[in-house]
Amino acid sequence: MKRILFVICIMAASANLPAPLFPIYQSHFNLNNFDLTLLFAIYTACMLPSLLISTSLVKRNGTKPVVFTGVILAIISSIIFILTKEAWMLYFARAVEGTALGIFMGTSNGLLIKNSSNITKALSLSGIMTLFGFGVGPFISGLIAQYININPYVLPYIVLMVLLIIAAIILSTVKKGEEEINKKEKIKFSLGIPKNSKILFLMFICPTIFIMLALNGVVISLIPIFVRNILKSSNLAYSGILLMIFLGGGFMAQLIRVPREKEKRIQIGIVLLILGTWIVIESGIRVNMILLFLGMIILAFGNGLTFQSSIQLAGMISTKEESSSVISTYYLAGYTGMAVPTIGIGILSVILGLMTSLIIFGVIITILGIVLVLSPRFIKEKN
Repeated sequence: MKRILFVICIMAASANLPAPLFPIYQSHFNLNNFDLTLLFAIYTACMLPSLLISTSLVKRNGTKPVVFTGVILAIISSIIFILTKEAWMLYFARAVEGTALGIFMGTSNGLLIKNSSNITKALSLSGIMTLFGFGVGPFISGLIAQYININPYVLPYIVLMVLLIIAAIILSTVKKGEEEINKKEKIKFSLGIPKNSKILFLMFICPTIFIMLALNGVVISLIPIFVRNILKSSNLAYSGILLMIFLGGGFMAQLIRVPREKEKRIQIGIVLLILGTWIVIESGIRVNMILLFLGMIILAFGNGLTFQSSIQLAGMISTKEESSSVISTYYLAGYTGMAVPTIGIGILSVILGLMTSLIIFGVIITILGIVLVLSPRFIKEKN
């Protein structure tokens, strides 16, 4: 199990590693705010169909080979980033990276479950390592870009490529696990919905990860520009540190044991996400770095509680056989939330300005969040 968790962490680190480098890309390739959010959104746009076909790929080839394919594609993506000379290569690299993560995310948790005796513990540790990886990637690239003056938009990917190669070697030692394979299975788009607790999954778990990753997508794509243009700081390490707090810091919240009820933990997490969002927006209005760091800390705890409990719920209501497809659908809901609002905010930031766009986004997230916090009561009544 530890080997799979290590691979999950490294793959998660690859997802957001480019974020602190966005200001470099913006100046070097003459990109505007919309170009940057599109650079981020193309990653999620390629991830979504990959998530949809991952279930049939597993049925056709087995879980481990599909997970391994995701790691190999991530290595290829890092090589393209290293060789990038023109803007279109950035988009191509992000597209390959999105495909890699789409194939990997749901299926890797399925492989983890197949190699674990305690599903709840396995998914809890997966949540910790995923958020830690999401945060450590931009943290490393931000530090390298700011303090090591050697190809700042190449060196982070060299480091990543080495780590991914190590992850591939480690993954090759993991047992496949017993599962039925049908080589005649057609490659098709499919959703996995648990046979039991469908209402809970569709009306609470999926909307929860949708809102969380909608917020994550906007923050990750715009925070580097937010730091530079609004807080007037050119230090690339700030973006990496902020994103490390925002994403990686969430693993600390997952260590808090109370409350034990997963629905309540999600509700508290969503409230923290809403509160943190408005503190971040206020930091932009007041041009206050301390408020920005405070907002990121609160968002981190919201991330941790929300992500850990929602993925555990998704795993608990599905059988081992359907776990890969259900968790792939869970991530599909999340990354749909990441793609659509990110593109929308990118367009609005060009038309109305960044702060106005973030305020509009904050209002929408607040309304959706309040509805979701209140929804478990009605879901129980329906059940």
